[in-house]
Amino acid sequence: MSTQFTTLLPPPGPLIATYDRLAPSSTQPPSIPPTFLEAMSIRETVFVQSQGVPLENELDADDPRSWHWVVYASVGVPKGGGEERKGSESGRLPVGTLRLVPPPHPPHPEEGSKHLIDNAEDAAPAGAGASEGAMKGENRSTSMHDGKEAYVKLGRLATLEEYRGLGLGHLLVNTALEWVGRHWEEVSEGSSDPVEREREMEAGEGGEGRWRGLVLVHAQVAVEGFWRGMGFVKDEGMGEWWEEGIRHVGMWRRVEVKEER
Repeated sequence: MSTQFTTLLPPPGPLIATYDRLAPSSTQPPSIPPTFLEAMSIRETVFVQSQGVPLENELDADDPRSWHWVVYASVGVPKGGGEERKGSESGRLPVGTLRLVPPPHPPHPEEGSKHLIDNAEDAAPAGAGASEGAMKGENRSTSMHDGKEAYVKLGRLATLEEYRGLGLGHLLVNTALEWVGRHWEEVSEGSSDPVEREREMEAGEGGEGRWRGLVLVHAQVAVEGFWRGMGFVKDEGMGEWWEEGIRHVGMWRRVEVKEER
């Protein structure tokens, strides 16, 4: 699951059921996967401490069912000398993170609406799947989405301030997009249980949930240019909305799905 620069944590599911959303990552139970703790530490620094997102909103219902990437740097070599941080046992320092959320998703936010972070008003306790309430209601069509096609969503992209400008955000996004293009079956909508998935296939269920390469980001307006540089296109039909007091827009990209692995 690792390369020289990144580590991928598959959906942790019940492994993070005991995560206390009211407490920082540094005080969580030892049963929580280390990679998830590293990702949360970075997210807390960037979103909670720097951008003012309430700590209790940072962990949400999508975390247990998402794939999480962490990118590392050698300990003690920040770009501009910033605050010293604790490295992992392997001697690498976690400095950036990204997650990929599979379908299904809540309906697209309405223009001008206000939401918790990542449109997750009804975040479920850690360890649960996407809450049923979050997925109810038909999605609206937009300029770039018919409201029906399954899509994955990239989010929680964060890099520690002293390590920005090194291309780590590009590395994380490219790594995730390359991975998901080869693992479409894993992210297609349906049960993650092999027996249940086989039952769905035999019953002819889940066809509409097959993922065909569509990727969405809820981009902060301030970093819209970054996502444009990664090949994402702004969906004018989605308009702008607010998440935790920060203006966001929807941006899409379609990646190649590799049928053979």
